[in-house]
Amino acid sequence: MNIESVLAKTELFELVRLAGGNPDNHGRCACPIHGGTDTNAFHIYREAGKQKWKCFSGDCGSGDALDFVQKWRSWDFKQSYEFLGGEKQTDPAEMKRLADERHEKARLELEDKQRRMDAARRELQVAEKHLIYHSTMKEWARNTWTDRGLDEGMQSFFTLGACDDFVINENYHTPTLTIPIFGEQRNLLNIKHRLMNPQKPNDKYRPETSGLGAFPPLLAVPEMGYDGGLIVVVEGEIKAMVTWARLDISDIQVIGVAGKSAFPKVSNELKGKKVVVIPDPQGEKEAYELARAVNGRVLNVPNKIDDFLLSTNMSSNNFYSMIRQARNV
Repeated sequence: MNIESVLAKTELFELVRLAGGNPDNHGRCACPIHGGTDTNAFHIYREAGKQKWKCFSGDCGSGDALDFVQKWRSWDFKQSYEFLGGEKQTDPAEMKRLADERHEKARLELEDKQRRMDAARRELQVAEKHLIYHSTMKEWARNTWTDRGLDEGMQSFFTLGACDDFVINENYHTPTLTIPIFGEQRNLLNIKHRLMNPQKPNDKYRPETSGLGAFPPLLAVPEMGYDGGLIVVVEGEIKAMVTWARLDISDIQVIGVAGKSAFPKVSNELKGKKVVVIPDPQGEKEAYELARAVNGRVLNVPNKIDDFLLSTNMSSNNFYSMIRQARNV
């Protein structure tokens, strides 16, 4: 039995359940490889008719069923292949041939996927839909953004917008707020839709263009990149924008990561820099891990940072003083 036959007969959902995962109907669950409680950290999906998986936190990676078994069991290719029903191999040369064939196929698939991603992103950038969403935003959306702590000046600065009728899961319609995500050259990477009427309470976001991978962090000032006199890291794009708007200090960068499971993805960029992490309630563990990894500090507040700033109406000076009192971990 060849590799393709082994993969074709393997049901990835069942394999993930065997490993202790509990994927929902959309293939999302806490990662069964590294653990954790974030039920959006791990995703099973179809690509080119094949089942794949991806972990959005830690170093678990992504791939097919064979890759999953190798990561889950810490096995080599031969052990994983045989575990999934492949013929037992006694010829090392044949096993090497199979492994090399698999690696070459994966390399070609990755190159093809990158080409398709580049083409999709170019199409997104040419369309400039974030500008359309911003310029056609209706009063309900402007008021909603203002209520969230982002006045019309900030709405223009971040090019925030709205879509009155966004369709998900083929036939579910909902209005959305739109958040463009820019790279360091202010190149559009994707547009994040915040669903106003989500089907599930914990399933609130969708991309404008699928197939571009996980949402990159929101950089409040894209041109600053991962630099600044002080870098503040929070969980979520809206929190990052509200935090930056309230600080109103030119050499401070605020970075919003897409969920607590994404904290590790920014650690390499932040090492050796002055960093303060502000966690959400229930997100302290991941925030502390990031702070330790970059020799940064943590500021704990009673609730989510945007809600805290709105409820206290804290001034810029007082908020900056509070950040300066963040503690080492």
